[in-house]
Amino acid sequence: MEATTGVGPFVGHPAPEARAMRRRAVPQPASRLADWPHTTRALPWILFGFVAMLWVIPFDSIKLPFGGPVDMTLDRPLLVILAGIWLLAAEPSRRRVTRWSPIHWAFAGFIVVAIFSVLVHAEALVRVNGLDLAVKQLALLISYGVFFALAASILRPAEASKMITAMLALACVTAFGVIVEYRFGTNIFHDYIGPLFPGYVRPEGLGGVDSIGRRLMYGPTVQPLAVAVMLSMALPFAFAWLLKAKDRRQQLIYAGVVMLLIGGAMATQKKTAMVGPLVCIILLACYRPKQMLRLAPLAVVLIAVVHVAAPGSLGAVIDQLAPGSVNKVNTTKDRVSDYEAITPDFAAHPLIGRGYGSYDQKVHRILDNEYLGLGIGVGLIGLLAYLSIFATSFLGAHRVARSRDPRRAPPALGAAISILVALVCSAILDFLSFPQLPYLLCFVAAIAYVLGRERLEATR
Repeated sequence: MEATTGVGPFVGHPAPEARAMRRRAVPQPASRLADWPHTTRALPWILFGFVAMLWVIPFDSIKLPFGGPVDMTLDRPLLVILAGIWLLAAEPSRRRVTRWSPIHWAFAGFIVVAIFSVLVHAEALVRVNGLDLAVKQLALLISYGVFFALAASILRPAEASKMITAMLALACVTAFGVIVEYRFGTNIFHDYIGPLFPGYVRPEGLGGVDSIGRRLMYGPTVQPLAVAVMLSMALPFAFAWLLKAKDRRQQLIYAGVVMLLIGGAMATQKKTAMVGPLVCIILLACYRPKQMLRLAPLAVVLIAVVHVAAPGSLGAVIDQLAPGSVNKVNTTKDRVSDYEAITPDFAAHPLIGRGYGSYDQKVHRILDNEYLGLGIGVGLIGLLAYLSIFATSFLGAHRVARSRDPRRAPPALGAAISILVALVCSAILDFLSFPQLPYLLCFVAAIAYVLGRERLEATR
């Protein structure tokens, strides 16, 4: 017999609790409720499509033929579609306002500071023709924040590991493509995938060499540094999956993934290709010293595999990092000279900067350091706001990684180290200048949030 109450407007009518239980008891289609990829829910599939775009489509070289105040690259319409479906989703869980976490506040705080810095200096930026550039950069920054918020809302805790596994498969495709580019001079992303889209513009310098004679390996990006950092940010997840592998087959698979990602990064012949993996390995040794020690023999195999896959690349990178050579490389000299050259810009606007995105490095000076660029653009306040994104994301993942939960700790470990790799790499390149990198950081931060959210809910 159905529960009744006399408190309601009509005695004998079902109580609110009974009605709620009855609604929850209505069966839902299994495919609808299932976790990705065994689901018909559109949102996680579009989210995965966006992540796939980062790895295999040179989207920042595709300027779609649509007018507007900002460049209409391929990521913009896909992000609008993702946001539109999120707003119109029939699921009640999608209609709720996502609970804000410290990571959300960090993203919002940085965006607010960036907008404020432009508004404060709007008149001055108009006089130097810098306002248009600042507006475009602000639009891109807001896109990053929106993508993080959507990914954090869409992902379910049970889907995080599956999405990471799929991302590793995509990273392997990218690494393999870079190795093919190194061996045969064919860039499968720009030669075959990019021209499929209207508005594709082939990057200048593709297939050429740089000032010290290194062949330029672009992968799906517009700069070898970008693809080297992408592979370095994916590497912690490959190691985390290797450490949790139980049987020999899985161990061999993920050992192969680790070697392929490192080989792809080394094929770019950039110093960053060595820095990122070294940071990853050192941090992993801090988290899991005994497990990493057992992987020591893998280093010998790794050197052999990298030498076979990309002959000469490992030696070229090591030569650039050698004590007698590191200070002779032009890029290193330029970085050192940047500090004194930009001191007047810091002194003029130390707190809020001259306006986010208004410093055109192609016109003034290429800094190869995101912290220096942000110091000029948004000052000390904006720089601290930027660092808060890394701090909150890392702490969210770190707590779960230390829990040793067999299901949540491995992806959290990968996320924590990937965030720190991005933090270090921000000091050796203009991290926000290559959209693949901040989008990837936002995705990793969303994983950290989702895993941390489940931990908080589990303790209630």
